[in-house]
Amino acid sequence: MPNDENMDVENIDEELIENESSQEEQDGQEERQLTQEDIDNAVKSRVGRVERKAKRQLAEKDREIERYKQLESTIRAGLGASDDEDILEKVNSFYKEQGVDIPKYESKFNNRDLERLGESDAQDLISSAEFDEIQSRANELASLKQNNKISKREEAEFMQLGNYLSSELKLKELKDKGVDEKILEDKAFKEFSKKFNSDTSITDIYDLYEKLNHKEVEKPASTGSIKSTVGESKVKKYYTSEEVDKLTSKDLDNPTIFKNVMASMKKWGK
Repeated sequence: MPNDENMDVENIDEELIENESSQEEQDGQEERQLTQEDIDNAVKSRVGRVERKAKRQLAEKDREIERYKQLESTIRAGLGASDDEDILEKVNSFYKEQGVDIPKYESKFNNRDLERLGESDAQDLISSAEFDEIQSRANELASLKQNNKISKREEAEFMQLGNYLSSELKLKELKDKGVDEKILEDKAFKEFSKKFNSDTSITDIYDLYEKLNHKEVEKPASTGSIKSTVGESKVKKYYTSEEVDKLTSKDLDNPTIFKNVMASMKKWGK
């Protein structure tokens, strides 16, 4: 039989091994637990690396743009081209006179790709810039379009910015008048607005819509449909506000009446 002394030694050894193993597990758990400061420092380090990489890429892009500008300046000087002239057209004409046929440049993007890129450019600007900056960019693109120097991508950006600015200006006009801006999302109002030219004030459209909508709700046609109350022989050149109140939407479907009503509204209050 083993003596008691040997058994005690074995028990002590096993206990020491268990304690050491438990301590190692505890140490491992402590090492795996990160403090908020550790996390903040890791995030800061990661963000710093990303920012430094982005700055290097922008610096390289700036150097590339500068080289192109130097090349363009040299070519303009050599060809005697002014700043307003299209340098690519000038270069192509020069080489054509020399008997060199320059192949037409084919973009790697199709028209739809360019439109998507332009729309994305516009959305990026809208989501990150102030109204004045957006308006300034739209004016810059309008100048390019007027001079026939706008690209497909820029044209798509211009259209998107134009729609945004137009919508914002309409909202401002309605807010100044105390009208709920949700009216712009109203299906009936949208359909009604389509009758008007783009240069018609949104508040004028709203005023007329309110007049007609209010009247028709109060006095629905007995037959269940809205009929014209104005015969062709009774069409007027000038309508007062009170007379417009008596018109129906069917009356306004008559292009002559509609045109005369719009002209009359401009004279109200004068």
